[in-house]
Amino acid sequence: MRFSKILYRFFVLFLTVVSFSSCSSDDNSDSEKEFVGESGINSSESKDLWLSLKSTNKDSYKYTIETASWTGFATSTTIKVENGEVVSREFISTQPQEENPAETEIVEEYIETESDLGTHESGADILTVDELYSLCFAEYLTVDTDSNLIYFDTTSEGVINTCGYVNKNCADDCFVGFKLTDFTWL
Repeated sequence: MRFSKILYRFFVLFLTVVSFSSCSSDDNSDSEKEFVGESGINSSESKDLWLSLKSTNKDSYKYTIETASWTGFATSTTIKVENGEVVSREFISTQPQEENPAETEIVEEYIETESDLGTHESGADILTVDELYSLCFAEYLTVDTDSNLIYFDTTSEGVINTCGYVNKNCADDCFVGFKLTDFTWL
C-alpha cells in the first residue's frame, strides 16, 4: 500500500510538470518581453482581445482556478462575474483518503454570494479577469527569466488561462500564478 501512495504521488507530480511545460517566451526587446503559449497568441494580443470580448459579452463570465499538489491535495475555486462585478465564489478542496489513496475526500467546501464574499480564507482570490491580467503583467511575467521558467497561455479565442512561473531550483509544488481550467461567457 505504501508503494501505491508513492506511485500515485509520482503520477500527480508527472502530470503537473507535463501540464506546465507547454509555453515559451520570445524576446522582443531587452526591456519588454512578449510571452506566447500554445495558442499562438502573445500576452499583449491577449489583453487587447480580452477588452474586445468582454465588451461584446457584457463583461459577464465565470472561470475556475484549480490547484494540485504532488501529495494529492487539490482545490477548485469558481468565480462568477456579472457586468464586471464578482457576484459569487465557490470553493472545494479534496485530499486522498487514508485507506484508499486513489479515492478523494472533501476537506472543505463553501459557496459565497454577494452578501458574504470574502468571508472564507481558503480559495483563489476574488478577482475579475481584468485583475488577473494586471496581476499577471505586474507580478508573474516580470520575474527574472534566468532563475524562473515563465508560463503564459490563452484559450483559443485569446482569453488568458495560464500565467505564472516556477523557480528553476524548486522541486515540489513550485508554480506561482494561476491556471484557469474553465472559462465560460454568461
